[in-house]
Amino acid sequence: MRHLFPVSTLTLAVLASTNIASAQDAAATTAATALEEVAVTGQRLSRTRALDIKRDMPVVMDALATDDLGRLPDKNAAESLNRLPGVSILIEKGEGRFASIRGIKPDWNRVNVNGFVTGSPEKDGSGRSMPLDLLGGELLQRVEVFKAKTADMDGEGIGGAINIVTKRPLEGDEFNATANVRMGLEEADQENPYYDGKNPQNFDLAVSGKIRENLGWNLGASSTEREYLAQGIYQDDWAEVDGLMFPEQTKNNYYVIGRDRVTLIGGLEYRLNDTTDILAQGFYSEFEEFQHRNRFRQGIEQDADLIDRVEGDRVYMAEGGTYIRADLRREDVEKTLANFSLAGNTDLDLWKLDYGVNLSRSELHETNSDWSFRQNDSVVMGPDSFVVNGDGVVEINPGAAVHNVAENLRFDSVGYQNDRAEQDIQSARFDVERLYDVAGAESSVKFGLKVTANEKHFDFGNRDYGVIRDTLSNYPVTDGSFQNDVNGMRQDNLWFDLDALNALYASNPSLFDADSGNIAAQLGSDRTVEETTSAAYVMNTLRLDRLDVIAGLRYEQTDLASSASQQDAEGNYSTVSIEGDSDVLLPSLVAKYLIRDDLIARVSFTTSLGRPDYADLSASSQFGFNDDGDAVLSIGNPDLLPYEADNYDLSMEWYPSESSVISLAWFHKDIDNIIVSDEQVIDGGVYLGSDYGVEELTVRTVKNADTAEITGYEFNLQHQLVNLPAPFNGLGASYSYTDIDATFFDSNLGVNRKLEGQPEEIQSFTFFFENYGFYAGLTYNYNASFLTDLNSLENVADDIEQGEFGRWDFRASYAATDNFSVYLDINNLNNEPTTEFQGGDARMNTEYEYVGSTYYLGATYAF
Repeated sequence: MRHLFPVSTLTLAVLASTNIASAQDAAATTAATALEEVAVTGQRLSRTRALDIKRDMPVVMDALATDDLGRLPDKNAAESLNRLPGVSILIEKGEGRFASIRGIKPDWNRVNVNGFVTGSPEKDGSGRSMPLDLLGGELLQRVEVFKAKTADMDGEGIGGAINIVTKRPLEGDEFNATANVRMGLEEADQENPYYDGKNPQNFDLAVSGKIRENLGWNLGASSTEREYLAQGIYQDDWAEVDGLMFPEQTKNNYYVIGRDRVTLIGGLEYRLNDTTDILAQGFYSEFEEFQHRNRFRQGIEQDADLIDRVEGDRVYMAEGGTYIRADLRREDVEKTLANFSLAGNTDLDLWKLDYGVNLSRSELHETNSDWSFRQNDSVVMGPDSFVVNGDGVVEINPGAAVHNVAENLRFDSVGYQNDRAEQDIQSARFDVERLYDVAGAESSVKFGLKVTANEKHFDFGNRDYGVIRDTLSNYPVTDGSFQNDVNGMRQDNLWFDLDALNALYASNPSLFDADSGNIAAQLGSDRTVEETTSAAYVMNTLRLDRLDVIAGLRYEQTDLASSASQQDAEGNYSTVSIEGDSDVLLPSLVAKYLIRDDLIARVSFTTSLGRPDYADLSASSQFGFNDDGDAVLSIGNPDLLPYEADNYDLSMEWYPSESSVISLAWFHKDIDNIIVSDEQVIDGGVYLGSDYGVEELTVRTVKNADTAEITGYEFNLQHQLVNLPAPFNGLGASYSYTDIDATFFDSNLGVNRKLEGQPEEIQSFTFFFENYGFYAGLTYNYNASFLTDLNSLENVADDIEQGEFGRWDFRASYAATDNFSVYLDINNLNNEPTTEFQGGDARMNTEYEYVGSTYYLGATYAF
């Protein structure tokens, strides 16, 4: 675990907050007058708006809000969310895209846009995670993170729910426009034969206006381009051999990544009369990415007889004790997400109606080519030696022969992939609220209905070929050796020419032998999953002086149908369809008590759910016979129940000033229906209505069985020292700390184990100065290590964990005028790598990936 250094700064902020509280009694009138005379702008306005939202909400939540120029603190919602307590962004190839709430993995959280779920243009993992970098910060009004939910919110979201709110046209002036331009520079230098390198750039434009007082419009566009390096070292299968611990192989990657995003957004708001507003909103986002991975592998035989000797930290291998391999992969991905909603609200004095429909479509198209090379049969490596350095990375010193030359390698195989995923979601909701008085206080009863139809289709096209076992140097497909410098660790590598390799495939088909399983790979993996969720709820809000109590009950029913192609014993393919359903009751009880005007206590019991992975629910299957001649069917389970969680929250929040807060929250979650593997033997060979023509059938599927438990607390401090004399009244700090204990009961072993995706600790710290139109802030975000892969339920030593990650970022801006500002952003100041390790031991490193720092210079103009 890492501990942040600025304890003295935080102590100063707490003491200053105490000073403010005592000063308020002595000079309340003067302070109030002074506050009225100060024009709050910039980041301080953003923080003040966010705290207003948090303070007024009945449940535990946090928010991000825009400043006076209509900007979020960072370039998109994903980067900005890192600032909130208990929220962390998972870093993927140097960029944050998916949100974890209180450590709970993105698959178990809910992301809405303007209150409606949108499609997810993802096929990996659960297929449900929503990337948060699709919408630029200038296009948004605020981002809300609900950690406890009332009955009128969707039940999905065990960790919580994120609601991205775009700008409403009638909330602005007669005409508003904001333009933002940002240019960048990557610290990691691209020196390779194939890519010239392209500095990152970003452009945003948001425009809104009113055609007349009751009719407004807005339009927005955002474009981002980035090409950068992600050099890395990966190591597989650590094991102990003759008292020494080392991996089976070390692989170094020269990764070139390009990401382009374009987002268009628009809205039209019409105030029909004094009681009714109609709002139409839509956005379209397009994401294009390529990943070019040039990889060289150096292996170490895990055989005690091939260890020659050990001298200090260095291990000397006998001849043949090491080997080499290599591969080249180019992946191209296109993702689109389109969303349209039509919503309205009607206020009829004692009755309030909210209603709306939403249409969402997402598409993914991914192609890649993957070439694999092996050591030439006539080549023997060694004798070589190696050491394991302080980062857990193996450094091999070639002895008798140079490793990374084309003469040492031969062709092995090539795979071509052409995958598509499509998702359509239609939602409709209708909410009714009836106001009533209790002892002169306004209370209400609310009820509503919501229906969501979700269909996701996966179409996988994979073709694998064996390649003639010939030496690479006989063909013009390489461009020489090089040293891959991974943050100072220089590793042997060899350039492979992808265009030349693909031309070889196109012009010499006799060199390639199609894999007999190509048809099975293409048809057997295709699947369609249809979910229809119907929900109804009732909720009562009781307001008694300083106490608000909200009691509610939500009912959700999900009907599921899935179809997929399946191969029978004769090798023929037919469509198999399976169906299932589940229902759940989700009670909630939330209380908020105003101890005094600046001190709030909250307590709640809520229930929530998480949806299983599409692959676990689907009819996608494989049928065949094992080595013993037994018939084996692997298939999904449409009757899987959703994960269900009972959530307990308790918090105290103190607001010593309009832009300050100190809060402490405790939370606990009991999660049922954790999904585990299941195997059963069926007599007669019939399963889910399909006859497999055998007397006995072994069915491998998944089922609900295990339970999980999460307990933690969350501390948050945010304060600007406004009572100090100028210029020191611009100093401020924010700090959040989340401690998490998360385990699940492994029914296979009968023991409690770590829950996937749950770091034990999350921290975020910002020290800033904001005065005279100038802002400078230094931010540190930290995630402790967490489990990512349960590679073997029987052997904890095979588990893989994401290493701890702490990144320093810097931002400075200057408002030259009321409308124009310039800014500087530096991401990853400390060049923090991402790491993984095996078996709970950080010394058994399985990933060390280095991206470096990125520098941005930008300007924003509002008119």
